[in-house]
Amino acid sequence: MYKKQVLKNGLTILRVPIKGAKSVLVDIFVKVGSRHENQKINGVSHFLEHLFYKGSKKYPTAAKLSHALDAIGAEYNANTGKEHTQFYIKAAKKHLPFIFEVLTDMLQNPVFAPEEIEREKGVIIEEINMYEDTPMRHVEDVLEEIMWPAHPLGRNIAGTKEVVKTITRQKILDYVRTFYQPQNLILAVAGAYRETLLDKLIAQSWAGQPSKKIPGWQKVKEIQTKPVLKIEPKKTEQYHLAMGFRSYHHNHPDYIPQIVLAAILGGGMSSRLFHEIRERQGWAYYVKATPANYQDTGLFAVQAGVRRDALPQVVQTVIRELIKIKTQLVPSAELRKVREYLKGTLTLSLEESESRLGWYLEQVAFRKKVLEPEGAFDLIDQVTAGDIRRVARDVFQNRKLNFAIVGPDKYRTQIRKFLRV
Repeated sequence: MYKKQVLKNGLTILRVPIKGAKSVLVDIFVKVGSRHENQKINGVSHFLEHLFYKGSKKYPTAAKLSHALDAIGAEYNANTGKEHTQFYIKAAKKHLPFIFEVLTDMLQNPVFAPEEIEREKGVIIEEINMYEDTPMRHVEDVLEEIMWPAHPLGRNIAGTKEVVKTITRQKILDYVRTFYQPQNLILAVAGAYRETLLDKLIAQSWAGQPSKKIPGWQKVKEIQTKPVLKIEPKKTEQYHLAMGFRSYHHNHPDYIPQIVLAAILGGGMSSRLFHEIRERQGWAYYVKATPANYQDTGLFAVQAGVRRDALPQVVQTVIRELIKIKTQLVPSAELRKVREYLKGTLTLSLEESESRLGWYLEQVAFRKKVLEPEGAFDLIDQVTAGDIRRVARDVFQNRKLNFAIVGPDKYRTQIRKFLRV
């Protein structure tokens, strides 16, 4: 269960009590990510993920901040996406007042020391280098670039090395003042806590914070009419491929059926693509199918890292399986198995406070209706073989296809023929 509250200044409070927990997790979820950036500051959201931990008013250096949290054995981190930036601290439940204070001070009173900004640019540039040197990760960026070539969604979350070098302290301050407003934040607490204590902490630190209007964001215009192929030549021991189709936003009525479809194709070791490509042929180590949803669009991706001489066969196999699921109804036994697979994996993941909180956070932030896990289970059980075929026919259209490959440019002509590019 969860409890949601919206303060007068627009700040959303999300409470997720977990019976029997001995720890507490405090999370600040900001509804701003790389899609809210203009090209001149691309990467600033991710930059802030680093900088907020570099010092605050009460803990003015990164060392003092990290030492204070390490002294109580806390876990702390942050992450950035296309539409969010998130910061959290987790510790034993007795430390709730302390970690609440630290996270609040970080977000409300950051130092953003000029020397830290300049030093962290080097760290981020090396992070970008690391992603570019990791084809399994980099192929996702290549796919998004060709899916949304003239839109912020197509830009790298970390930015480019050239742009990161030019981001100034003033640009960072302006961005924070624009987007880090109470009405754009969710303050979430999960685990073990006393309601009265939490109420007091919120009233002291957040209820009186002023808020101002947040700028809008650029919506996606779906204008693709034919398949797109991009091969990024790179000397690799494997080909890494990502076949992506334009799909659904967070509130689309087929949000749940697309999840079931992804599980059938590449959600586990008995899924169709995993079985055909890895288990039967030994062409790959990893094969997966995953949906990604945004506020106004979505992406359904099939990814694999495959043996260099097997790329044509793998592409043909993927296409064959997509055609099959578009034309043939999924057998009832397979559908039952996939339903139980999804419910089982979700049940296991929700035993962790981070996953349980994440379940509610994304929905509170972006979906019109929040589902409890049991409600999601019911919807999964309601998905029919007909629903799967209908969604597959809607998503797996040639005009919605984008295909990214990282590896030697050897099979371009064959791949273009397979995709009818």
